[in-house]
Amino acid sequence: MTKLRLLSAFLILGLLPGCSLFGYYKYERAPRGTPEQAAQIDFPNSYEDGTHLDGPALAAFIVALNEFIPPHSKADTSNEALTKCLTRRDTYDATILKANDDLYFVSFLPKIERCGIQLEVPILDAGADYAIDRQGRILNVL
Repeated sequence: MTKLRLLSAFLILGLLPGCSLFGYYKYERAPRGTPEQAAQIDFPNSYEDGTHLDGPALAAFIVALNEFIPPHSKADTSNEALTKCLTRRDTYDATILKANDDLYFVSFLPKIERCGIQLEVPILDAGADYAIDRQGRILNVL
């Protein structure tokens, strides 16, 4: 019976790294502020002046964002500071355009200066444009 348990343990441990091959990752919850910080927040009475996304536009944005910067992704650069900058989601501005009820365009444009980095040569391919349908399928990428 002990050999069976040992064999089972090795089999399970041997298969665990395979989960990463299938895109499995642990969702990390956002950090929370302190109760004191929460007590100082006054929510607005109206969101009328806010940026509004309908459900399909929000879904298209999430699909594009997760494709563009997957959770736990790493950029491939020789500059460590630039690599860290390009994998931060707050580095990018995003624009969503609803072409029709079934087609959304999502564009990501990097703002490297948000990271405090001054580049001698501009980065030409750090952003991306996605065409996404209502079902959340990526139809094309530029």
